[in-house]
Amino acid sequence: MMPSRPRLALSALALTLALSGCVNLPNSNGEGTMDDPRYGQLLDLINEALKDDMAVVLVADLMPHATLKDAMTMTQWTGNTVWMFEKDPRITFGRKFQNNSLKRDKAETYLFRAFEVHILPPGKYLLTGGDDYKLNALLDQVGAPRGAVGSGRGANGTAYLSPELYREFYKETNWHEGSTGSQLKTRTVCTAVHRGSGACVAWGEEQYTETTPGVQAGYYEDTAYRDIPAIKVQARIPPKQALASFTLKGGQLVLSQRMHMKTPSYQYTQSGCRAVDPKMIECPLENLTVYTWPAPMDFAQKLFSQRTNISDPQREMLSRIIPMQITPLGKQGMQDPVWGVPLSRK
Repeated sequence: MMPSRPRLALSALALTLALSGCVNLPNSNGEGTMDDPRYGQLLDLINEALKDDMAVVLVADLMPHATLKDAMTMTQWTGNTVWMFEKDPRITFGRKFQNNSLKRDKAETYLFRAFEVHILPPGKYLLTGGDDYKLNALLDQVGAPRGAVGSGRGANGTAYLSPELYREFYKETNWHEGSTGSQLKTRTVCTAVHRGSGACVAWGEEQYTETTPGVQAGYYEDTAYRDIPAIKVQARIPPKQALASFTLKGGQLVLSQRMHMKTPSYQYTQSGCRAVDPKMIECPLENLTVYTWPAPMDFAQKLFSQRTNISDPQREMLSRIIPMQITPLGKQGMQDPVWGVPLSRK
């Protein structure tokens, strides 16, 4: 089976993630919002990491394009690209956000509820993979003969196929009964009348219920979900065939480029697939395509400027953020207006 690659373990990073249990609290004094005052602790940890000559990369939690804006479109792309630290392949960097809501870490901490925080050693990183999905699919349908571990790997890379349950969102039309609303109100009424003149001589108040029309009965479109079988495809390519690279320097605060994959992002040789485990198939990889957009600097700077519970030194630190600059190493295609600039192995 494919060995797991541990992320870099740092005391500062551990403390950062320890804050995650404190983020989802009721909205009181800004808690649980973008202006939660406890984000100051996370900013201080980032500053300490920068002083320790580490690099910090922020990844904006944004969709690839404005037209891809809801849960229904999330089956069309994935964001889990994998960058390998050249000096130590065990250290990887990538977006942690999961399209499959069943696999999301609900306790994950995001800076200002908008940025993943990655504390990384300085050096060169290589784009060597990505995780994608094939929905409504089972491993048995691949039809791979049995083989020893490694028998299905390819010289140009390997696609590791494993089973996963995927939460798919969809629209459906349902009948909704009509409803009304009611509100208790108070009005002034006459409580005593002069017998001779008929004029009101005393006033009082009474409460009454005012009924207002609500939602009309009819058919309405709702968002629903179902959990379906899926194949998770983890595409990995050798470092020498990496699609791109970027370099981090110690003390740098960097805003990541936007990187994602249009599903299906992979191509593998079906005839070379081998079932090396009841829950793992290896297939020789033919190609992998990752799309990129520039780092969203305007988005980040505007969001930083609107924050209220950060100190002047923290604001100055955030002002030093620079956009990530990647160097294409594979084939770079023409820009797509929705998906961005494609990088592929061939």
